[in-house]
Amino acid sequence: MKQRNGDTAVEFGKAISQIRQFQENGQTRLALDKLAALTHSITLQPEEVACVYEAYALCYDNMGDIRRAVQCLWQAVRSCRGQMLGEQQRLFSEYLLLLHHLPDVSEAEMKQKHWQYNDFYAAVRQFQHVKKDKKKLRIGYISPDFREHVVTYFSIQLLACYTRKRYEVFCYMTKNKEDETTQQLKSLVDGWKNLARLTPQAAAQVIYEDGIDILFDLAGHSGTGRTLSIAAYKPAPVQISGIGYFNTTGLAAMDYFLTDVYCDPPGQNDEMFREKLCRLPASHLCYTPSQMGIQCKLVYKPHEHVVFGSFNCFSKITDDILAAWLQIVRRVKGSHLVLKNTPNFHQQERLLAERAKKVGFTDRELEIRSGSRNYMPEYLDIDIALDTYPYPGGGTTCDALYMSVPVITLYSRRHGSRFGYSLLSNVGIGELASDNISDYIEKAVALASDRTLLLTLHENLRSMLERSSVMNGAAYTAAVEKVYEEIWQNWVKA
Repeated sequence: MKQRNGDTAVEFGKAISQIRQFQENGQTRLALDKLAALTHSITLQPEEVACVYEAYALCYDNMGDIRRAVQCLWQAVRSCRGQMLGEQQRLFSEYLLLLHHLPDVSEAEMKQKHWQYNDFYAAVRQFQHVKKDKKKLRIGYISPDFREHVVTYFSIQLLACYTRKRYEVFCYMTKNKEDETTQQLKSLVDGWKNLARLTPQAAAQVIYEDGIDILFDLAGHSGTGRTLSIAAYKPAPVQISGIGYFNTTGLAAMDYFLTDVYCDPPGQNDEMFREKLCRLPASHLCYTPSQMGIQCKLVYKPHEHVVFGSFNCFSKITDDILAAWLQIVRRVKGSHLVLKNTPNFHQQERLLAERAKKVGFTDRELEIRSGSRNYMPEYLDIDIALDTYPYPGGGTTCDALYMSVPVITLYSRRHGSRFGYSLLSNVGIGELASDNISDYIEKAVALASDRTLLLTLHENLRSMLERSSVMNGAAYTAAVEKVYEEIWQNWVKA
């Protein structure tokens, strides 16, 4: 192993840059080979050890080996202790996000890990706020994803339908990644600022000086947790999360969490959240289809043999869910399964094919399609969508329903596993949701066997979705604004 000299840090930086390029291009094997060569060629500094573990985690994530990815991220977190606080926070958020892919993480562990995140902010000096009622409230939304992104499809109605006599809306973007959708969103609101180049404290100062009354975090631990590192300074007197992340943030500075009576029935899961739950009577997610979906012609033709499919991210596909899907395909004569992801990473596709073959799939039973941005028309190629577990689809479930494809979903007690159940219940097909794997399989087989019901669903699901609370932007925004009034008065009168 090479001893360190003045050029070693430069050598390490170049190697990591090349590894990241491999990863961005989906060349996971090359990235792993380069990582192995790097760790054997030089003595690593503590901060470099964390960087290497993080790179290994991304490789294993791309390969579908989530358990090893989680282990590597935890090692990155441990290796980063005593170093820059921002790096520790970022790695911990990445770890918490990936933890949801594992089916055997207990409720107690999930809660403990999330609540532990607040320890990073023990020394943070929060802003102080003067209590006073106001004729007009300022609502701030903070996110790295005000662009063509699934979070935009679930939040745009809050920007388009708000009551302008009562509210002013400001958006704070935390990433330098704007597109045409960003420009459209800017035109909807009263104020817009990009905080990407600011430190968390400086970004919080901007929000505080704007006089934001209620700050809505639309990311949680996704987007490396940067929105939470800003919210930790309490730039607004009332802060709420619940869109863009699927669990408690664990942050004491976050006061509330938006949910609904399906994801968190009254009396259930309150103890798992550091925030106080605000339950909407209908869906806490409001879906707006993309232009790609709107422009897609809905012309469904039943297949001779049933075609199952899942367009969820490949990293959500566990071996257990693959085994369940195999049982479904084997029980429905002549059927097969189509899997498709959005990123066009051929190596991910090959690795998933290898995993599926180990589970027992034959070439006839499984079709893995290359990723593409224009994926909505391909929903017409499948008869029944199968949801992943324990990390279900949100946007993909809505996309399927919008294309009139029924979805079979599996849920447990945990908030983040119940998105499919909530969406289907609000649309009026909650009977397609199951709380155990055996029933999940049975419902998929039963629906495939009832061709009359299947055709009826394909003819009606889009209109059912459009008439439901899941796509009623005005009613949804009014329900959220009712929550705003309640939590604002709670603060003023406390």
